[in-house]
Amino acid sequence: MTGPGLWIRIQHRFGPRMTEWILAVITALWGAVLLLPERTFDQPTWSGFRIIFGDETLLGFIMLALGFLRLGGLVVNGARKNVTPWIRVVSASLGFLLFVGITTGYALSGVVSTWLAIYPVFALVELMNIYRAAHDAGESNAAP
Repeated sequence: MTGPGLWIRIQHRFGPRMTEWILAVITALWGAVLLLPERTFDQPTWSGFRIIFGDETLLGFIMLALGFLRLGGLVVNGARKNVTPWIRVVSASLGFLLFVGITTGYALSGVVSTWLAIYPVFALVELMNIYRAAHDAGESNAAP
């Protein structure tokens, strides 16, 4: 289906998946920031990141790619008549691992900051995204 039907389907699916869209953008932007010329991992708050992720440029490319791939998957998922929730399950699972890694990186730095109020919550939101996408997968498999 194309035209208005496609637009209505995308609009209908966007709201319930808004957290997936937001975290995909955050992931891509995180990657872009790590690719800036300034050496982020050299700062004391980021010492744990060197332990977990090693090279910030590599992590930057990975996060940028994962963010854009997730956005692409959400577009495909929203545009298709037959949903493909497994794309969402996999991308939310990778997002969960990524935000747990970010939380751990900050925790290893020993610096207490606002990261405590942000990244653990993002990881929990990803768990909710995994659950909702898996629930959608169950519904699409049960449909005749």
